[in-house]
Amino acid sequence: MSTTTTTQVVHDTHAVEMTTSRSGTPASTLKSDHASIYNGDDEPQKPTAAPAPETRWTKVKKTSWALFVKYWFLIGLGFVIGLAFAIPWVGKSYGSIQAQYTVKWGAVIVIFLLSGLGLDVKVMFRTILRWRLHLYVQVVSFLVLPFLGWGVVRFFIAVGANIDEMVYQGWIIALSTSTTVSSNSVMTRNANGNDSAAVFNAALGNVLGIFISPALMTVFGDDRILFPPGSARGTPDYTKILFQLGLSVLVPLVVGQLIRFLFPVQIKKLSEKLRFPIINSIALLVMVWSVFCDGVASDAFHKLSGADIVAIIGVDIFMYLFGCALCLFICRLPWWGLPRLGWEEPAWLDRFRMSRKDAAAVMYCGATKTVSMGIPLISVLYADTSFGVKWIQNGEERDQLRASIQQQKADSPDTESLPSFSTRRRTAGERTSSD
Repeated sequence: MSTTTTTQVVHDTHAVEMTTSRSGTPASTLKSDHASIYNGDDEPQKPTAAPAPETRWTKVKKTSWALFVKYWFLIGLGFVIGLAFAIPWVGKSYGSIQAQYTVKWGAVIVIFLLSGLGLDVKVMFRTILRWRLHLYVQVVSFLVLPFLGWGVVRFFIAVGANIDEMVYQGWIIALSTSTTVSSNSVMTRNANGNDSAAVFNAALGNVLGIFISPALMTVFGDDRILFPPGSARGTPDYTKILFQLGLSVLVPLVVGQLIRFLFPVQIKKLSEKLRFPIINSIALLVMVWSVFCDGVASDAFHKLSGADIVAIIGVDIFMYLFGCALCLFICRLPWWGLPRLGWEEPAWLDRFRMSRKDAAAVMYCGATKTVSMGIPLISVLYADTSFGVKWIQNGEERDQLRASIQQQKADSPDTESLPSFSTRRRTAGERTSSD
């Protein structure tokens, strides 16, 4: 561009500014507009493009991802259950991956080791003095809910409900376990509750569960109505139970606490980097997958009737809601409507009330039950009647029966003229009664 042309552009621009200023439009606006077109050089500056509006597909992807991040554990539960029905031989005990060792031991050790690493030692010592809070949680978890569940089971038996006895026994085992490891602390934190108390009670409950859960099963096992003679229940060896649960639960938890105490900064950074809670939840999903693989492989779910499924869902919901309501009641101790009757609230009542944050921790810890403690407890109690043992025994019986039939066919050439019949191997009890 020549000098004459540049001078003319400047002169014309100045003229436009003077004209628009007289008409009421600020000159600074025009200068700004002019600057956005020319940046001092001869070439014009490209205007900035406005961001493109989000498409419907983009919104769907964002919403789907947000829902997945929020509910990924529930989605994972559905996935592992479906996977168990698809390939049960992989995750069952004595299957492709030898789950009785890799999962029943490995996943449990991972869960409690990460729990020990994630629990701040200082927080544990500060919260250990909150004895009343811990007492509420453990009493509801280990006394109220198990014996209430036992009463519910005895009620169903008394009225002659058409429910399989294995469902009754499953309820008792589940209610005899300790509180959950990770979900209660996560829910307490999301509710803005006392998450340190939730974490401590999760650790405390699972340590106590090593001793209390087998003891409860010993007490309930003496009920011959709930566990009749000949039912699929092994005789619990108390020393063996404590030994196995101690190695898989207590030792990893203590080791995790020692490592956390010696290297607190490094472990905290590693926990944030590797997402310990996510690994903990994945290990729990693996355990659930293996349990369902055992159930599918042994045809346990085909034995459940519609009444069994409805009863399981209904009783589980009732027990959880009752536990939540009871925890909130004892923590907050309401004085509903009594001042209208002239009954003033006593001073001691308020002293026994806990804060709302503490009440949330008690509610989530007291009403929940852990799968990670229940699975090894079932594995130990039912070691003599596990799927692996039944699979081998049933296979041997079928092989013997098949060999016997083939031998009969070989001895008798005219097999079609023989009457068909079926044989069944008598149990030890039947042989004894017939003799």
